[in-house]
Amino acid sequence: PGLITSLIALLFFCLFLSLGFWQLDRAEQKRMLFADFEKRQSSPVLELSDNNIESFKEGRLMWRPVSLYGEFLEQYQVLLDNQVEEGQAGYFVYTPFKLDQSDDVVLVNRGWMSTGRDRGSSPDLIKTYGPVNITGIVKAEPKTGMLLENAIPENIEEEIYRVQKLYIKDIQDLLKIELLPYIVRLSPASDHGYYRKWQSPGSGVSMHLGYAFQWFAFATALMAIYLITNVKKIKQDIENE
Repeated sequence: PGLITSLIALLFFCLFLSLGFWQLDRAEQKRMLFADFEKRQSSPVLELSDNNIESFKEGRLMWRPVSLYGEFLEQYQVLLDNQVEEGQAGYFVYTPFKLDQSDDVVLVNRGWMSTGRDRGSSPDLIKTYGPVNITGIVKAEPKTGMLLENAIPENIEEEIYRVQKLYIKDIQDLLKIELLPYIVRLSPASDHGYYRKWQSPGSGVSMHLGYAFQWFAFATALMAIYLITNVKKIKQDIENE
């Protein structure tokens, strides 16, 4: 075999193997994440209040089921764009929620809704006024969404913003409201929301295992092709002699 051909084959063989092991590592991370999620989900529902917010560090609150009493600040609505459910484009709707007898405000993901036919108009939003009790889980700001260069929040209607990527700090600056450093994802059993079919963190282990199998298969096929091709060449050279 030629030197350049061998080096190229070796390079891609090592690349395919490294990608396969990377996918196996991702699968193990997802397993650990899901195990932690299930452990926290089994803990008692925590009433989110000033005392609990102060006593629990942010990391210890993650994925905990919580109960909140207060009211939605319905004058502010944030629509996270490019969210697809069952092949249909839509938004995740985020509304600030002010805890009762407190200055603390947390963003609540109330679920998914379709964009409708006219993206230029405001969707038909649910408005809930007055004190309510809701339940959900605490999570970090979403990793979903695409941030295009120089993409700025779109003001669809007064105090209704459409964003391509959601960062809590940016939403604070946009709404001029101080927010807690995490999100509450509204429970499917709770009222005052939209379509909610939440994925568990750590889901997708089988997907990563499938990708790992593909990369290892590519590496095996490459090595087989390389060996078969060069064995034939050597055999032909011997016959010619």
